[in-house]
Amino acid sequence: MKHASLIVLIFIAMTLPVSGQLAVGYNTDGNTLSLSYSPFNKFWGEVRVNTSSYNQASWLYSDRGITQAYFMMKLFNMTNACLYAGAGPGVNLLSDEEKWFSVNIPAGIAVNPFSKLSNLYITGEYNPMIVISEGVPVIHSVSLGLRFLLVKAE
Repeated sequence: MKHASLIVLIFIAMTLPVSGQLAVGYNTDGNTLSLSYSPFNKFWGEVRVNTSSYNQASWLYSDRGITQAYFMMKLFNMTNACLYAGAGPGVNLLSDEEKWFSVNIPAGIAVNPFSKLSNLYITGEYNPMIVISEGVPVIHSVSLGLRFLLVKAE
């Protein structure tokens, strides 16, 4: 499962233009890997894949391999921190389980406390995943994470 998730993220990274910012990330809940395009702009896009089940999900719908795509926006920005929110779909494409679709609404904070590591951000995020299926509860994801800027546009 981890190899399939990594292959999807690498493929997406190869198809993005190199003229913008590119960042990789990790969130603790679901061992979620992310790839962000222009993450330090006012608006940005992000793709995520979880490699293990989410901690707060019901065991019936606690899936791995949920592929998520987001449109994100900074709500408030300071020198070394920002509040952000977004929305996007999620589908358990890389799972062997029954397929389902969700609407996800992440909101969080990104902080850069290290002046020597200006490309590294620590994140805290809440992301309710509203599964569009009868009788399925909301998957609540609460996690800490890291985001590292790999490519910076000139």
